[in-house]
Amino acid sequence: MIANLVATTQHPQPFTPKQIAAFFFKPVLDEKGEITGYHACKACGKRRKHAPGSGYTNLVARVRASHPRFESEMRDASAAATGTLVPWVSQNSSNRYAWLNWVVEGNLPLTFCENTNLAPVSVGTLVSNMEDVTKAVERAIGEEMPDEFGIMLDGWSHGTEHFLAVYACYDGPNGPSHPLLS
Repeated sequence: MIANLVATTQHPQPFTPKQIAAFFFKPVLDEKGEITGYHACKACGKRRKHAPGSGYTNLVARVRASHPRFESEMRDASAAATGTLVPWVSQNSSNRYAWLNWVVEGNLPLTFCENTNLAPVSVGTLVSNMEDVTKAVERAIGEEMPDEFGIMLDGWSHGTEHFLAVYACYDGPNGPSHPLLS
């Protein structure tokens, strides 16, 4: 998590060796459908030896030598083909997401983001981002939720505190849906 927040001077590679290998190579199978230890390049058909668990250096070196524009080819491909959205997500957006995730998942105080050892973000910015996410979720639920729906209540207590959750119940496009309303 901290790696997402600390500013770096290096420009990270847009794709990992595993993503490059998966994009350009497919395993060669024998007549029984078993893996032979070779991978064929999807672009030119040449075979390279690759033992499972040995890393991707051999395959990536082949791609770099034979396909100098491989990064632009992968960038132009769909996210499903490359397995990443990194080229389309800004560093700023990635940092904001990391901050929100860290504070919410870690149940940290909002002032935690003002720690001077990390890339700076203000409490106001963090609160604004949380409000934007809340509005986006409300909008998405509101667009999906039909005019008529059921309500489900779930109450519990912990020590001297009492809690109540309110869920909507309706058939959504992917089956039954029960979003938490309050």
